[in-house]
Amino acid sequence: MTLDGYLLAPSQEQFSLSFDRYDGWCLLLPRTGAFTFEVSGGPQGVAKRGDIVVCPPGGTLWRRMQTPTSFFHARFSTELEPPIGRTRVPDVDRFRADLAMLEAAEAHPDLLAAHVVTDLVLMMLRARRPAPGDELVRQATALILDHFASPDLSLGELAAALGISPTQLSRRFRAVRGVTPVAYLRSVRLRKARELLTGTDATLQAIAERCGYRSAFYFSRVFSNHAGQSPSQYRHDSRV
Repeated sequence: MTLDGYLLAPSQEQFSLSFDRYDGWCLLLPRTGAFTFEVSGGPQGVAKRGDIVVCPPGGTLWRRMQTPTSFFHARFSTELEPPIGRTRVPDVDRFRADLAMLEAAEAHPDLLAAHVVTDLVLMMLRARRPAPGDELVRQATALILDHFASPDLSLGELAAALGISPTQLSRRFRAVRGVTPVAYLRSVRLRKARELLTGTDATLQAIAERCGYRSAFYFSRVFSNHAGQSPSQYRHDSRV
C-alpha cells in the first residue's frame, strides 16, 4: 500500500468541499460528530464514530456534516479491494488506538499514517467478508444498473425476478452492499442525474425520464432532499 496524502482535521462546522473526485482510493472517517455521504455508483448514508467510508478510484464522494465533526481523510493506492461505502469496524478499541497514536505522533508521522491506513483497510476487509447470497446480490445489482431508467422498477419487481421475498432481498443486499436495494437504486438514478445536469442542456423533464422518474417535480424533490440543493442550482454551481 502507498499513502498519497492524509489529513487529521480538528472539529469544524462543514467540509471545505461538498464533494470531490479521486484518481485513487480514499477513505474518510469521523473521529467525533457525524456526516452524511454518498459514493458514486454505490451507497449513501450517515457515518459516525467507528465507521469508515471508502470511495474507489475514479469515484466521487459527496459529504455533508450533520454536526461539528473532526475527521481523518486519506488517499492511497493498494492492490487490495477495500469495501466501497460505509463499513462499521468491529474492533472499535483498535480503531481508536490507531487514531490516537497518529494524533500524538511527533516523529515520522507519514510512516505512521501509512501504517494506520493499512490497518484500517485490513479491519474493513475482515469486517466485510463475503456474506451468503453474493450471487443473488450480484444479479440484483445488475438488474438495477440495467433497468434503473424504468419508473416501474421496484423492490417487489426485483424480488419477483429473483424468486425471493422483498424482505429477504433487502436483508441479503444490505449485508453485502451496506444499503438496501431501494437506496442503491436511488443512488444510481441520482448519479446519472448529476451526469446529465453537468454534461447536457437537457430539460429537467427529459432528465427525470432518463433517470426513472415520471415527473420533473418529483425528480426535483428527490434530488433536493439528497443533494441539499435543487437540480437547477446544482447545474449552475457545477458549471461555474
